[in-house]
Amino acid sequence: MSQPRNRPVFFDPNHKRWPRVKAGVFLAAALISAILVVLVASVLLNPALESLSLPSARFLPRRNHTAPPVAKDAPPAVDTRLAKLKKGLAKEIKAAKQVAPLVDTTPSQPYATKAIGFFVNWDDASLSSLKKNIDNLDLLVPEWLHLVGPDGTVVADDPDKTREALDFIRQRKPSLPVMVLVNNFTDQIWHGDAVARMTAKSEARAKCIGMLLDFVQKNNFAGVSLDFEDIPPAGLKNYLRFVTEVAATFHARGLTVSINVPADDPAFPYKAISDVVDQVIVMAYDEHWPAGKPGPIASLPWFTKVLRARAAQIPSQKLVVALGSYAYDWAKGKQGEEATFEEAVLTAKDSEGSIALDPASSNPHFDYQDENDVTHDVWLMDATTVYNGMIASMPLQPAGFALWRLGGEDPSIWTFFGVDWKFGPQAAKRLEEIRFDYDLDYEGQGEILKIAQTPRIGRRTVAVNDKTGLITAENFEVYPSPYVIERHGFVPKTVALTFDDGPDPKYTARILDALKAADVKATFFIIGGNAEKYPELVRRTFAEGHDIGNHTYTHPNIADVSTTQLNLEVSATARLLESVLGRQTHLFRAPYGEDSEPETQDQVRPMDVLSQQGYVFVGMRIDPNDWKQPGVDAIVDEVVRQAETGEGNVVLLHDSGGERAQTVAALPRIIESLRQRGYRFVTVSELLGQSRDAVMPEVKDENPVVSYGNRLGFFLLFVWSAGLRTLFIVGTVLGIGRLLILVVLAVWEKLFGRRCPVAAGVAGMVDAAGMEDAAELSVAVVVPAYNEENVVLQTVQSLLACQHPKQFEIIVVDDGSSDDTYGVLCQAFGNNPLVVVVTQPNAGKPAALNHGISLTKADIVVTLDADTVFARDTILRLAAWFGDPKVGAVAGNAKVGNRINFLTRCQALEYVTSQNLDRRALTVLDSVTVVPGAVGAWRRDVVERAGGFSGETLAEDADLTIRIQRMGYAVTYEERAIALTEAPDTLRGFLRQRFRWMFGTLQVAWKHKDALLRPRYGLLGFFGLPNIWLYQIIFQFISPIMDLWLAYTCLAAGVMWAWHPLAWEPDTLLRVVFYYALFMAADILAGIVAFLLERDEDKSLLVWLVPQRFLYRQLMYVVALRTFVASLRGREMGWSKLERKATVDSRHL
Repeated sequence: MSQPRNRPVFFDPNHKRWPRVKAGVFLAAALISAILVVLVASVLLNPALESLSLPSARFLPRRNHTAPPVAKDAPPAVDTRLAKLKKGLAKEIKAAKQVAPLVDTTPSQPYATKAIGFFVNWDDASLSSLKKNIDNLDLLVPEWLHLVGPDGTVVADDPDKTREALDFIRQRKPSLPVMVLVNNFTDQIWHGDAVARMTAKSEARAKCIGMLLDFVQKNNFAGVSLDFEDIPPAGLKNYLRFVTEVAATFHARGLTVSINVPADDPAFPYKAISDVVDQVIVMAYDEHWPAGKPGPIASLPWFTKVLRARAAQIPSQKLVVALGSYAYDWAKGKQGEEATFEEAVLTAKDSEGSIALDPASSNPHFDYQDENDVTHDVWLMDATTVYNGMIASMPLQPAGFALWRLGGEDPSIWTFFGVDWKFGPQAAKRLEEIRFDYDLDYEGQGEILKIAQTPRIGRRTVAVNDKTGLITAENFEVYPSPYVIERHGFVPKTVALTFDDGPDPKYTARILDALKAADVKATFFIIGGNAEKYPELVRRTFAEGHDIGNHTYTHPNIADVSTTQLNLEVSATARLLESVLGRQTHLFRAPYGEDSEPETQDQVRPMDVLSQQGYVFVGMRIDPNDWKQPGVDAIVDEVVRQAETGEGNVVLLHDSGGERAQTVAALPRIIESLRQRGYRFVTVSELLGQSRDAVMPEVKDENPVVSYGNRLGFFLLFVWSAGLRTLFIVGTVLGIGRLLILVVLAVWEKLFGRRCPVAAGVAGMVDAAGMEDAAELSVAVVVPAYNEENVVLQTVQSLLACQHPKQFEIIVVDDGSSDDTYGVLCQAFGNNPLVVVVTQPNAGKPAALNHGISLTKADIVVTLDADTVFARDTILRLAAWFGDPKVGAVAGNAKVGNRINFLTRCQALEYVTSQNLDRRALTVLDSVTVVPGAVGAWRRDVVERAGGFSGETLAEDADLTIRIQRMGYAVTYEERAIALTEAPDTLRGFLRQRFRWMFGTLQVAWKHKDALLRPRYGLLGFFGLPNIWLYQIIFQFISPIMDLWLAYTCLAAGVMWAWHPLAWEPDTLLRVVFYYALFMAADILAGIVAFLLERDEDKSLLVWLVPQRFLYRQLMYVVALRTFVASLRGREMGWSKLERKATVDSRHL
């Protein structure tokens, strides 16, 4: 028979479709690119915000002031001005004489010495100083351990802060030795008695030493520094024993031991202790201390005296001189308080006090009166005292100098400390510039912060003694200024509810409902990424009267990101708000509460950057930590308790970022409880005394191109992200649902499906009631061949070896092969009466099949590819089904016969777990969509009436299968009719074959689209054809997206964890991983079931199941893209012949 050559599906003879498609794609890409360029450019430029005018004067507290002048009626002064000058000169001469024994010449070239810094966790400025000055240090002594009782227990000080500092050190200067300091200072008290009792017991000493050693070794530190103070004199003997045991234990392991000792304690065993330790740090300060009377902290005469005494007891190679840089502030009649250098200078600036070097002590000093007119006496140690102390110590040649402490010091110290140890007029001159590197100046009350002033440099003058090199005079001429941050928004009995991290479809809507029911307005700090997903919630929030603030786009820790990223994060969210609401916002809150109230200048960087753009930082003083899910009662109680302290107005809650059901449940109770106590609820804008329009102004005077570009850009991003999420969900649901249906149907078919009446052996046919006598049916096997000289002989020989009915013939049609296919066939089978070999000009596989069918009158036509090998009983098992006149075609069980590498083994898996499992299931539904070209049987007259094999598609077998079913005939599956086919063993060959299959399948689906969901075609229209569209075509595009979404989710979760591990929420990641794992588990389970249904299959193939699933999705995605493009191109496709290598192994039968 011959089939008219119809136009192939998707063929475009005029070649007009593809240019139009390309033009359309180009225009769409250009438009999308233009939109994204506008969006990116607008984000990079940052939206302009008009300055938000906030009142300031009424917020500022009354300042300290300088001590008043002497009243006119006061007793006459004892000293005249001349007398004062003479007295000051005398003090200076006396001080110089006292120092002379140590310092008699200008210092010469220094010797090698160490620069040591003390570090603490309890002041963020300490880490700021370390970050700025780590290159100046040779050794770090951090206060990270505390003795907490007489039993020898040692505890770590704030492990998170410790880890942060260690991470910085190991990244910035990993060679810096760390000698951890342990002290007995807890609860603001030196517990000397606890040390005495601990050292008196051998068990307690051993426990303490063991814990110290464990901490040092775990962290790979250089050693330990002991700083136990206020030990009773009676306990010093046991303390010496303890130090000796520490040294013995640590030295045996190559570790160093240092000890911090008081500068002047007659009872302290300096000599004995220096004999056993490696380093003795003499704390040469606190000549006057807070509990005593006011006075210099380390006058130069006292300093030189005690240092000379210690040098006589401690070898110079072990002696380390500890220098202080801090202040004591004594209020009249009260105990003194410690202050950092910057705090003391700021006090002098605010009170208009005058800092000058006291000539007798060489320590700076000033006095002032506070707002209650109480006189304060302030002594401090700055860069000049450290400078003088080092010069005075040089003749002793100490092993090093230690600075107490990082973060509290005069930053000018770092112009010489640990730099080159050179002193003289040039070094002293570098001290004249004064900077505030760490501290900040807060003014006013409230949790809404705005930078009022940026840092300014100050200046001082110093005078240097040419002979000694000592600084003998110092005057602060211009005080430096830190960042000045104004606080706003303090209003008694007023609360502003704020919600972070939204919007969230699950919780934000419920919170809005609760607020609406209570008639309360709140403020929502939104994450741009969430707002992009749920813009309707942003619109609803604004429409219901709430304030909206900026909470960045991806919720990073802004303290750890670059200024560029910070600007992008905030700008992207601002542009999103503009596109969704047509509004801007002045309100900003940092993610995780980071730097909501900065304590150091490096922490204020984000605030400085954003303040210049018009933002105000909204902090919080009422924080119930609802994100920790402490319970509804705990959330309510904590909000009420903190509000009642009167210290804050802003409540921090969360409407996204994790499970927030407790917050939703607590909200009505919070409102009710606070209202009962007389509180009123306001938005942040109201707390500032501003209208919402002032805080969230409309976008004005913006270029319409930018405006529409931003809207379209964010809409595209929304469609993209929502599309990916939707496809992930749809893919998961469809994939799992299909697999469950297929497995259930396949198992049903195996257990209860209709069976063909074939004997268990191979004796032949048996009759069945209501059926024709199958033994009387005639069979013709048609083999189309094109360039198959390597494999076709094996195929024909396997057919001749098959058991078959009496009326049987084999027809091989050579479709114009360019090799010797026809010749080898004629030579091998020319004289065999069962084999007919014919040739024709190349016309394609469908034409070759039709030609072969036209040469026979057999009732049944069995078709197979020229590389396929049949089992001995395959023909009989296929033919037996045609005893039922309703059967129009039968699909056999094709298997891969060349399982020689990873690729072919994966295909062997696919044949079992996908193709054959599908046919089993579809047989139950009478909707088998393809009788494979490798092994199938057809009722000849039905084929002829259907028009034969068509050249309209590359999947001629699938096309004919569907046409036969549309004629009302059944197509079934015979699992025992086994055939081995040769699968491509190279990636190139595999992709070519799968392209032909998928393109042909798409052609078939398109050709028969009129039968889709049509009742007259039964389950074929409602399941078979939809199965092709959904799972063989569309799902090939979706499944790689599932992998992509998983990878993106893991990457995003990893980035978030890196930014802020303590607040990291794995909910989204766990959901995605769960659903993905569920899909993979269902897929693998279906594969296992498929193997169980085929008892004789090689179960060792299951080893390749998991890698095959991952590999195939990516390869099929490539094939799907090529198929889609080819369908648009409209070119005619041919055989796309694969190279045959005759690698089929019949042992797999």
